[in-house]
Amino acid sequence: MKKLHLICNSHIDTVWQWTWDEGVSSAIATFRSAADLADEFDYVFCHNESMLYEAIEKIDPVLFERIRELVKKGKWKITGGWYLQPDCNIPSGETFIRQISVGKKYFKEKFDVEPTVAYNFDSFGHSAGLPQILATL
Repeated sequence: MKKLHLICNSHIDTVWQWTWDEGVSSAIATFRSAADLADEFDYVFCHNESMLYEAIEKIDPVLFERIRELVKKGKWKITGGWYLQPDCNIPSGETFIRQISVGKKYFKEKFDVEPTVAYNFDSFGHSAGLPQILATL
C-alpha cells in the first residue's frame, strides 16, 4: 500500500493586493483555521515568516499561545526561518543572510525551535547563491 503525505502550508502575501490590516487579518484567520484543524485531526501545519508570527503575537496573543502549544506537540512546524519570504532574484546574499538571521532568532526565542527546512514559494526564481547561504546558516 502506498503512503500519501500532504504538506499543509499557507502562503500569504500580506501586502501584495491588499492593505497591511487586510493581510494580517487573513493571516490570523488562516492560522486560527490551521490551529483548529490541528486540534481536531491528525494534522500538522507548516509556516515560516516570523513577521506574521510577531503580528499575531501582538494582535491575538491567545492564538499565539495556541500555536506555541501546537509547536511543542509537534502539530505545527516552524519552517523556513525567513523574516519575510523575499524576492529571490534581485537581493544580495547579505539581504538573505539578514532575513534568515532575524527570522531564526525570533523562532528560537519564542518557540525554542530552529527551522531545518527552507522554502520560498512564489519567488519568481531563485538566486544561484541561495543554496550555499542556506547550507551555512
